[in-house]
This record gives sequence, C-alpha cells and structure tokens, in this order.
Amino acid sequence: MISESSSGERPRPLGRPRDPAKVESILTASWRLFLKHGVEPVAVETIAAEAGVSKATVYAYFDDKRAMFQEGVRREMAKIEAAQRLDEAAIAGTTLRDVLIRFGTGIMTFLTGSGAVDFYGSLSGELRRDPQLARMFYDAGPGRTVANLAAILSSPLASDLEIADANSAAEMLLGMWQGMTNYQLMLGIDHKKVTKSIPKRVTTGVDLFLKSHAQLRSSNH
Repeated sequence: MISESSSGERPRPLGRPRDPAKVESILTASWRLFLKHGVEPVAVETIAAEAGVSKATVYAYFDDKRAMFQEGVRREMAKIEAAQRLDEAAIAGTTLRDVLIRFGTGIMTFLTGSGAVDFYGSLSGELRRDPQLARMFYDAGPGRTVANLAAILSSPLASDLEIADANSAAEMLLGMWQGMTNYQLMLGIDHKKVTKSIPKRVTTGVDLFLKSHAQLRSSNH
C-alpha cells in the first residue's frame, strides 16, 4: 500500500513512555521508504509494516509523516557533522595540508555515499516544499561545512597563506573537491569512478589551493 487516504495530524496519547527501539525502527523504516518513494506516496500503514509495529504505535510517537521526515533530516545533519569532525588532539602538530586532506576526504566520502546520494536525489524536492526545514538543513549541513572549513583556513595553521575571505576560500576549495561529481551522482553514473577518485581529487585540490594562496601572499609582500 503506497497511497494514504488522510494526511491530517493524529493526536498522540499522553503519558505513554517512548520506547527507543520502536522509535528507531519507525525512523529507519520511514527513511528507507521515503528515499525509495518520496514522502507523499508512502502510507503510514506501509511504514508500520516495514517497522514491524502497528499503525497506532506509529501515531503514538509521531503526529504525521512530516514529523518523521523532519527527524530523518535531523539525523542526516548529524551524519554530515560527524563526517567533517576533526579531533583537536589528533591534529595537534600536523600541517594545514594534512588537516585539509583529512577534512576533504571525510566530507567527500560522506557526500558520495549511497545514503547522501539517495537523499539529495529523492528528497531535495521535499525540502523545497518546506522552506523552514530547507533552511535548517542547509545551515546545519552544507552551511556548517563551509563554516567549519573556513574556521580551519582562519586558524594559525593557515598563517602562511593570503586569504582575504575565509568563507569564499572554503567554498572554492569545496568546489575543487566536488567538481562535476554532483551531476554524475545525481544522474546515477560513474559512482565507482567518483568514489575511487576521492583521494587524488582531494589531494590535488588541496595542493592547488595551498600553492595559489601562498603565491598571493608572496606577491602581496
């Protein structure tokens, strides 16, 4: 069953404790179905069957499919953040080049993974229908990525470079890493080739970036 006859919100029973295992099952099942079919075509009954719970149990924890989708987006944001998180203790004493390569490898590995590809390919339209959620996702996902990379480029590690605008520089470096991969992945072509190219793509991008900004510093001093 794919279509749903009613899209109205259902009140959740008060006072019922949340069962983390059931919540996880519902969220995992709903996200898997949303990625495959989109949000609108998927019935709550289908989610319940996929999760191995009753329809009443689904409504006990979530008002509607939008609530499940919103929570799924939040979980996706957490994955994006984890993919680019760098342990300060681990990078102590390393070079800017090493840090950028680690950062770039982490984010590119995430972005080319099947979960991220399916999300952008299947559910970006759902975000466009919810501008508030779309903004929240951008700020916590791609926007946070730019901010985190800009912070690295503004740190003492980058003191030998001439960087007038760290945010713009971060966007440029991200663009060098991604190149045309967005289009390839969205079209479902060359996935293995793109994945295999990550180490070379990231390293080449970092080296070109460092060389160009070091030359800018030399020419300005």
